[in-house]
Amino acid sequence: MTLQDVIAIAGLFAASFSAAAAAFAVQQSKLQRTTLTKPQLIVTNIIIPVIGKSDEIFSFSPKDDQHPPYFKVPIKNVGLGTALNLKYGWDFDYRSALDACGFIHTDTHQMESLHLSFDTEKINNSVYVEEDIKNENSYFSFFKYGKFKAYASHNTYTNIEYIIPITQDKDHTFLTLPYLIPMLNINNSQNITSITEALLKEMQSGILKVEYEDISGCRFSIKFSCTIRLIRYSVNIKTGSEAEYELNLARIHNISVIKKLVNFIASKFGSPKTGLNSSKKLDYK
Repeated sequence: MTLQDVIAIAGLFAASFSAAAAAFAVQQSKLQRTTLTKPQLIVTNIIIPVIGKSDEIFSFSPKDDQHPPYFKVPIKNVGLGTALNLKYGWDFDYRSALDACGFIHTDTHQMESLHLSFDTEKINNSVYVEEDIKNENSYFSFFKYGKFKAYASHNTYTNIEYIIPITQDKDHTFLTLPYLIPMLNINNSQNITSITEALLKEMQSGILKVEYEDISGCRFSIKFSCTIRLIRYSVNIKTGSEAEYELNLARIHNISVIKKLVNFIASKFGSPKTGLNSSKKLDYK
């Protein structure tokens, strides 16, 4: 091999190294820009203090009256980029929760029933549910012990245009939690006979779904599982029963790709000794 060939090979290696270094630099630059523009949203647990009120629709009501009737859930952006055009909703099984609280579903609105008959016992402890698909709202009308109350709940909220990173703005942004979601769970917990059992039991409160964009227009979707549990209970002869409930929101990580990969490997390489075969898949939760 001549000196000229050695120089040519060395030049080729140098050029290849330079190209690889340039590609790595471009990739790092893209990653840095992505990191600088990516929002990271987290939600905070809340405490709901309640008191016993036997003359209300529910046996327990918020200690501080909610006007308007909803709860605030803090949401923070701990990333470096601004989250834009938030859309969120609470996926909650209202009908099962209403059944658990002992409410009877009626096909006729209570006000219409009262006009037709003075027999209030027929509609006592009843609920009338109406869905407005077009406007994505749900309406709940309650009648109990001669009292009538109505509540509205949005299925989707779009009232938050942006959330600035907390490094730039320390103020909280709040999500709207419909009044009925925690209140149905809280009143359902009164059916539990043992206080110790109530303190240990976590009640499912649905799923919070949040969608948002970064400044590049890329759309993200995250989910949080919601549970509620009793953390304090007391009885005072003068003031009556008081309790505190904690609403816990935990991030749900999407591992569907990992599950599919594990199931694929199990189906291809399973053996009788391990008990894995093509007809039985692993389910990692």
